[in-house]
Amino acid sequence: MSSSVLMLALMVSIIFTGCSSKEKNEDIVTKRVEASDFVLEVTTSPVSSKGETMKVKGTLKYIGITPVEVTHGKPIIRFFFSGSDEERNYTDVGYVTEFKSGQVVEVEDEFIVTKKGKQNLYVEMTGDIALAMDPIEIIVK
Repeated sequence: MSSSVLMLALMVSIIFTGCSSKEKNEDIVTKRVEASDFVLEVTTSPVSSKGETMKVKGTLKYIGITPVEVTHGKPIIRFFFSGSDEERNYTDVGYVTEFKSGQVVEVEDEFIVTKKGKQNLYVEMTGDIALAMDPIEIIVK
């Protein structure tokens, strides 16, 4: 009897954990684009409030088979957010990375949100990689 009660309690807690986890993930926006043996995935929250910090993460994965050298700036993935007055100082050239099959590069950034309304997060690749991603719309309350 006690093992049945324990099992029931465990199942209920798993169900509630699963539901609360799903609700949190509804706020996450992920966009993905694939071109020339690379996959770029960008994750950010779609709704921010003025004065908060918005975090973004870009993941670049090489899906080709043969290793390839890429000349690029630093960071290789760059973010620009229309809802912030912050400026970035990037290095435009001078870096070479050899990508091997399955290699992943992650870039994280954050912006202090200063403007309300519909804003756009722009994602740009530097150097030899030609990946174009449409802006990600962010609603700032």
